[in-house]
Amino acid sequence: MTANRLPLDPPDGLTDGLNEAELVAGLARRDPDVTTEFLQRTHRSVYALTARLTHDPDLRHDWTGDILLRIVNELGRGRFVYQWPGCFWSWFQKRSYFLLLNIHSDYRRQNDRWTTGEIGEELADRFPGGQGPDGQKMLEDAEARRTVEECLEKLPSEDQRRALSLILFEGLSYQEVADHSGTALNTVRSWIRRSRAAVRKCVAAVYGLGPEEPS
Repeated sequence: MTANRLPLDPPDGLTDGLNEAELVAGLARRDPDVTTEFLQRTHRSVYALTARLTHDPDLRHDWTGDILLRIVNELGRGRFVYQWPGCFWSWFQKRSYFLLLNIHSDYRRQNDRWTTGEIGEELADRFPGGQGPDGQKMLEDAEARRTVEECLEKLPSEDQRRALSLILFEGLSYQEVADHSGTALNTVRSWIRRSRAAVRKCVAAVYGLGPEEPS
């Protein structure tokens, strides 16, 4: 790793003979050869990322495997759409950071060591992107996103979950979602309208702003 290189830059040689769009397509269709190579080539980078939050090698291996398998599963479910060169690795980096925070928070809660003070003093100082208020804000944003994602998973329709996820987290337009899913634009608009309403109710209930109602 060079001095200025981010831990989750594309691993050297990962795209030999396979461009980024082909890589995403192979992962999306769950091609076993592409998936195996992807997991092997990215394992070291994600493992290095987990080392920022734990010194336990067993936890690092467990968390690395969990992160990579979740990412592969999300790609297989259409949770990412390739748009331009470099967009996949940018998404991969941000998604890995978020999933690591998610896993770490679950671990801390299970061990009864999750407090506001620990978030500020331990995680914010270790989180990539800086220390102090900026790091804390990233943690708060990650927690808010986690709440939204948990509410998204409660939606009964996979089509609605995928469509709203692509709009909220990947910045796609309604038309782009319609093109990607092969669905009429008006149908996508209906999905988004219903899913937004359901997620708003769920998030309000989580934060005690009102009762959660069925979607």
